[in-house]
Amino acid sequence: MSWDRRTTRQQARTRTAALKSQVVDAVAPFSPYWRERLAALGRSPADVASVAGLRTLPAAGERDICQDGPADAAALVLQAGESGWALHTEGPALRRGLARRLFRPRSYRGIVEADTRPTTFVSAGLGLRFPVASTRSDLDVVARTGARLWQVLGLTRADVLVAALPLTPTAALQGLQLGALGAGSPALFPGDSPDDVAAALRLVPASVLALPTGSAGELLDDLDESGADLSAVRTVLLVGAPDDAERAAALAGLERAAVSGAAVLAVHVPEGHRLLWAECREGGPGLHTYPDLELIELLDAETAMPADDGEVVLTQLGLRGTALLRWRTGDVASGLETAACPACGRTVPRLTGVRRGPLVRSLALRGGRRDVDLRAVAAALDGRADVKDWRVVAGPSPRDGADELLIHVVATGEPADVAVAVARDVRTASGLLPTQVVLVATSADLPRGRGPSRRVLLRERAQPAAQG
Repeated sequence: MSWDRRTTRQQARTRTAALKSQVVDAVAPFSPYWRERLAALGRSPADVASVAGLRTLPAAGERDICQDGPADAAALVLQAGESGWALHTEGPALRRGLARRLFRPRSYRGIVEADTRPTTFVSAGLGLRFPVASTRSDLDVVARTGARLWQVLGLTRADVLVAALPLTPTAALQGLQLGALGAGSPALFPGDSPDDVAAALRLVPASVLALPTGSAGELLDDLDESGADLSAVRTVLLVGAPDDAERAAALAGLERAAVSGAAVLAVHVPEGHRLLWAECREGGPGLHTYPDLELIELLDAETAMPADDGEVVLTQLGLRGTALLRWRTGDVASGLETAACPACGRTVPRLTGVRRGPLVRSLALRGGRRDVDLRAVAAALDGRADVKDWRVVAGPSPRDGADELLIHVVATGEPADVAVAVARDVRTASGLLPTQVVLVATSADLPRGRGPSRRVLLRERAQPAAQG
């Protein structure tokens, strides 16, 4: 049966087998980080090799792993030699490899290295940048998943892709490159310079145009001014989960460029992951995912407990480079739908209302720019005996426009002592001393607003008025 038409029971059976293989045969024996982590928690690999068992593991993110800097991410990379591979690999692959070892030793080593040797790295991370490794077999998985991505997007081998994306080593760029290869579509990646993109559009009649979500409208204006030929474009991919304003800006840019009838679809890969999710061409809500290659959960961003909406947490299945179990992506979503998509009928989980990276903010503070992990700030406040209630407010100051980090608390102890303790613990957890700890009398006095969680609020910077 097709990967996207399986029943709930079939999906569960496939996921259970993939999870057991990932944890028992790959991650636990060959990942230094997870080997030490399981030992510290007093767990065996078998204890967490089921969906229920996995969910007893504390979720972890980039700051949990990379406490001393990006180099710590190497502990997430699976490290296996020939003997380890033979001990833990699945039966069919092992028999094929041993047969090769007898008659073609070099071919045998190639099989082992495809599953065990990192060959390619991309940069990931929100609060800090760290490398994510892929083996040759991982790249094959990404390419095959790219062929699925093309199906969800309603693309065929006849479609020609031009991607106006920065040529930096990211999972999104790699996913599109390998996706086009897996689907058999011609693709050009000229970078994000409008002149270079326009030149690429003169070479090929692009039917698919991939644009960075945050600057899609501006880039379309630049391409229109440069005289780029957009007449063949029938699909526009917004790379990075767009919010309503970003989608509207892209649609307005298409209208100004006289591109009509093009489908505007979001594609997105969370930080640390390597598989692109996409909206279906039929217009169904949410980003369609791959239930046999990942396990997705939503957790409360403050408490890390299961929630109907919250932070997107994922476990990778079938990838053998960098290993991620219950990875806190920093993205938030309003829901995880498991019923069949009402538009395309695919029976895969879909994430709705995805916002990329709101839990890690780059703040232009008065003392300089800093990346602040708001999850760490919330962890320093949640469950405190000396604080009854609290709010975190991050964003520009109404006074001078510089960003600030304000902690509002309802104290149960001596207010001055609570303020000092809160500032100290927030600094220890997040690496940043709050701009101010504001003491209020009751929960009714706490600020209200919109943010990535119930008690973490964000101030948005005012947009400049349009010039008439």
